[in-house]
Amino acid sequence: MRNSNLILHHIIYRGLYFFSVLLLNICIARFFAAEKSGQIFYTVNNLTLILLLVSVSLESGTAYYISAGSLETSAIARFCFIWATAASLVAVAVWWSVLYFSHSVYLGNTGFLFASFLFIAGVLYTSYFTALFYAKKEFGLPNKILFFVNILLVVILILGKFYLSIRDHFILIYFSSFFLQGLLMNIFFFRQQYSTGRPFMPSNQILKKIMLYSLAALVANLIYFLVNRVDYWFVEYFCSAKDLGNYIQASKLGQMLLILPGILGSTLFPIFSSQTKTGNTFELAATIRTLLWINSGICIMIICFGWYVFPLVFGVSFKNMYLLFLFLIPGILAITMNYPMAAWFSAGKRIGINTRGGLIALLVICAGDLFLLPRYGVRAAPVISSIGFMCFYFYTIYQYRREYAVPWKDFVIFRKSDLAILRESITSKIRNLSSEDTIIPNSST
Repeated sequence: MRNSNLILHHIIYRGLYFFSVLLLNICIARFFAAEKSGQIFYTVNNLTLILLLVSVSLESGTAYYISAGSLETSAIARFCFIWATAASLVAVAVWWSVLYFSHSVYLGNTGFLFASFLFIAGVLYTSYFTALFYAKKEFGLPNKILFFVNILLVVILILGKFYLSIRDHFILIYFSSFFLQGLLMNIFFFRQQYSTGRPFMPSNQILKKIMLYSLAALVANLIYFLVNRVDYWFVEYFCSAKDLGNYIQASKLGQMLLILPGILGSTLFPIFSSQTKTGNTFELAATIRTLLWINSGICIMIICFGWYVFPLVFGVSFKNMYLLFLFLIPGILAITMNYPMAAWFSAGKRIGINTRGGLIALLVICAGDLFLLPRYGVRAAPVISSIGFMCFYFYTIYQYRREYAVPWKDFVIFRKSDLAILRESITSKIRNLSSEDTIIPNSST
């Protein structure tokens, strides 16, 4: 495949995957309504936190060193498989402890614990091997697998209207689908990349480097996860199950609007890496303005039609989702503008600025939810989250403006030249891909 097609294929296949995620979320929402679907996604949220910790963000370290040409692919793939399997067993033990101390009704349900193991192992396999595929510049196959499994789940949910057993065992089916994704990732990766006559495992020296890099990434990933999800726990504790379902669905829809900023931020990362080159500050401002106005346009459409579309698409139990999403819009736009800024500081090896900004947002959200949710209910949650996200953005933009005397309006007022600047930046980067040794992929799943 020509290098000029890499980014385009990444966007297309990743877009198909996220479309299938949205379709699956809609089906789950309509099938189980707000109360039950909220509990399903809340359980997934709890498991995701545990598997994030046991994963140690190994996918970040492996992708980095494979892209840099410092790793033999088969050896590190075997290590990732062994680590994921062992970490899944540890995670299930931690999950059992959580269920025990919370006096959960699922504590004695061995089927649920087995399904939890399948979910954790599947997500770890998927995360690790997607990163390995991306490091080898293979974007299509992993996203095709994810798309296929999600569509299969959609078909199963449709059949669930006629078979009661599907509804009764959906958690097992849903969690098993993640294991199926991970298993297919394993099979296809080893089939393509397996090589003989190589060391079975990487050396201790390279494993140490991978772990150090991955642990540093874990801190940033953990903070980012909590900033985006910590409010779920507060809403679950202080509000009703129906409120939780409506809020999680509004939040997930908001996260869908961050797909383009995330892809574009990772695409422009190599461009921002050389911040001494003339023009990069203009590219950054143009990126922020463009993304802001794209997502602003989408949000305006949702403001105009969401009151009718949300209950129609997700079901009547989600009639409160519209108002919650409206309160999330300022935060969504703040995160939209923050993605390129975070890529800028990461490229300049100043990830500490992003970390401190995330900690500020996390503190604001936790304090606000703790004191305001009991009094004002679920409607306070999106307001507080938006304030936290805005604090994050204003902190990073303040740090940026300390170095570059850029007026505030330059990050807001759209210019006709913005699209041309972005097109030239990406085109220039594509021309240089063939002469570069490293491509840093976006390995998030």
